[in-house]
Amino acid sequence: MLLDDCDLNDIAAVVLPSFQRIQPEAEWVSAEREGMIPASLYDLYRRANFLSFGTAPRFLSDPENLLFSYFGLVLRSIQQSLVDAQDQANLFVSAHELVYDPFKQLRGERWEKGADKSQRRHFRDMLIALQTSLDALADIIAIVLPDGIKGLAVGRAQFSKIEAWLKRPLPMGQIILTPPVFFLKKLYYALEPLVQAPAPENGWLPLMRLLRNKAAHLGEPLFRLVVLPRTGDGRLFTFIPRQWPYLWERHMGPSSQNTSSTSSPLPQQLRDSLIHQDIVTYSRGLLTKVNSVVAAATSVINEAYEQFRDLPENQAALMELKSSSVAFDFERFV
Repeated sequence: MLLDDCDLNDIAAVVLPSFQRIQPEAEWVSAEREGMIPASLYDLYRRANFLSFGTAPRFLSDPENLLFSYFGLVLRSIQQSLVDAQDQANLFVSAHELVYDPFKQLRGERWEKGADKSQRRHFRDMLIALQTSLDALADIIAIVLPDGIKGLAVGRAQFSKIEAWLKRPLPMGQIILTPPVFFLKKLYYALEPLVQAPAPENGWLPLMRLLRNKAAHLGEPLFRLVVLPRTGDGRLFTFIPRQWPYLWERHMGPSSQNTSSTSSPLPQQLRDSLIHQDIVTYSRGLLTKVNSVVAAATSVINEAYEQFRDLPENQAALMELKSSSVAFDFERFV
């Protein structure tokens, strides 16, 4: 079937579901009620009149309805990504509980063939969804506070630009602050302790990004899982590396070969190379951490949105969005 085989000439109008809303959509209500999205994200959705068409504040208005429409798309991306991340985390835990190990067989516990592959896939998808929510959050910040963070541009924003911004101290500001600078400082102080967290959480974001990138580009087989028994009852728990690449082959050799002179003892190797909590606990902590980042940022954006409501059209954000537009010549495969 080709596009030219469709009856394009007789289409006089397109009928769509109403883009105007006077109440929140069910998926937003349930996501907020079940704690799958932060309350401040839901508040921003409500403040934006449930993203109803034609209700853009003055600073997000333009003749082509571009800015507010894009704002709505990105805000929905945050919501749906956080919900998807929670769903994938739940599926991951369910699959993880069914992964085979010899002790389950001895205890007569249930396990399923293929559960290991499923758990890896759901873990990968959770990482992708969490990173998506942060990149979409960066786009929201770029829209409301354009030109405030180096390298952050509407339509191609990445949270890594915000991460780099948070690594640098804020410059000494003037006594009288413009509204955008005021909210940028407020955003910095809200996010910096979360993103640049002290030990033992330091480096959580670049580690998550590395895991997500390698999983997306190379697939879930890259996750080499290390299963260790718990002291006392011997129950098995799974851990993942915090190094890339993680190649245990470097420590392998004939049993007669003495490697003690070149390698540290195994317990120290494990402490140095693995995340110090099992993969289920890590997943839950990662969900909580990303939600806290989204909550802190959208709390500040809520205030900025209200303060900027009646400001003139946001030309800087609009120009960035237009410059991010791209189209391709591709029409079909032969």
